Amino acid sequence: MNKWLAVALTLSLSVPALPTAVEDEAAFAASQAARAKGGEAFRAGDLGAALAAMEEALSFRPTHPGLLGNVAYLAASTGDGQRAAEVLRAYAALGLVPGEEIQVKVKEAVTPAAWQSLEAAFKHNTRTIGTADIDTPLPADLHLVEGIALATDGTMYVGTVVSGGIYRMKGHEATMVVDAKDHEFGSLFGMTMHDGSLYATFARVEQTPGYVKDEGQTGLAKINPTTGDVLKVWVLPDGTEGQQIADLTVTADGIIYVSDAQGKKIYRVEGDTLVAAFSHSGFMSPQGIAELKGEGLYLADYGRGIWKLDEKSGEATLMDAPTNASLLGIDGLVAHKGRLIAIQNGVNPQRIAEVHIDGDTITGITVLAQNLEGWDEPTLGVSGKDGIYYIAASQWPKYGESGAIRQGAEPPAATPVMLIRD
Repeated sequence: MNKWLAVALTLSLSVPALPTAVEDEAAFAASQAARAKGGEAFRAGDLGAALAAMEEALSFRPTHPGLLGNVAYLAASTGDGQRAAEVLRAYAALGLVPGEEIQVKVKEAVTPAAWQSLEAAFKHNTRTIGTADIDTPLPADLHLVEGIALATDGTMYVGTVVSGGIYRMKGHEATMVVDAKDHEFGSLFGMTMHDGSLYATFARVEQTPGYVKDEGQTGLAKINPTTGDVLKVWVLPDGTEGQQIADLTVTADGIIYVSDAQGKKIYRVEGDTLVAAFSHSGFMSPQGIAELKGEGLYLADYGRGIWKLDEKSGEATLMDAPTNASLLGIDGLVAHKGRLIAIQNGVNPQRIAEVHIDGDTITGITVLAQNLEGWDEPTLGVSGKDGIYYIAASQWPKYGESGAIRQGAEPPAATPVMLIRD
């Protein structure tokens, strides 16, 4: 048995549907302005003004984990333990756990009984869900693995940020198919197979070896997965300044869409060009894209939640979400057998969840996996015949500028590709 294999609690957690929270653009803008004002007051040492501003920001986005944490910390810092406890109860109701610094500050301000209740809720929220079922253990010398794709015959391909290549897996052995240095790709991100070709997004980011700010290019490459020949490349003009093509999907009609995480747009491949298909002033950090047949196209926005994209009109609509579920921090989206699966690494605990949709509304989520042995920032996944394959340990937090290990970080271990079986 592989040492990564962990026998864990084999159940999933359903979050029942509650009334949905509507976040329109006016509320979002007001919240952002108040949050900025609060941050400025905090830096100036005026905790009372900072708390008032953060409370205002939270009133517009009442299920935002970051704002809940800010209010709890500031309330505790200004002696209002009752408010701090109330806010952390709302935090726990999202199935999440605040950072250690927030917990320490609130513990100092509340009664022992109140803290005991909060601590029990946090312990419940960090329980193991699902199983750490290893499908493919990747070699330890593949550094910062981000993307994954499956060919129709089951052959697996993975893309790397620091190692700068695409690798074909056969058992435990990895063979480099594309070396990013040969094509000035920098680092590889999202990947997918389409009509026998492998498509991969590329860009230069802080962790790319030899990184120089705003230098290089970002775009999409079409690759022969057998020979590694690069068949076609689409790039955005103006290099990587304020742009980073991150993820992609191919619709049932064969249309290729890519997300620009920094430029806050969605592009569509048209001939030799990437054409802006969706742009919205409310986009914060577009990430994974997935299509549910007969339902539509969905976009994960790291800072907002899930948008529904209308291919005919070009409109993007932020989907309402239940008041007891946070949809922030979603990196990968996977369409799997008519279900929408989110890989959520921007919350604590990190988790993989099925998103339940009724028309234009998200009615709830079911957590399929969380807090598993071997996880270290899961990123992207792919639908396969046996279930959902995903990168379980990208190890982003361990890498700094030019791919160097961050000071104090442990040397990265081998990365497992895990499987959520049907």
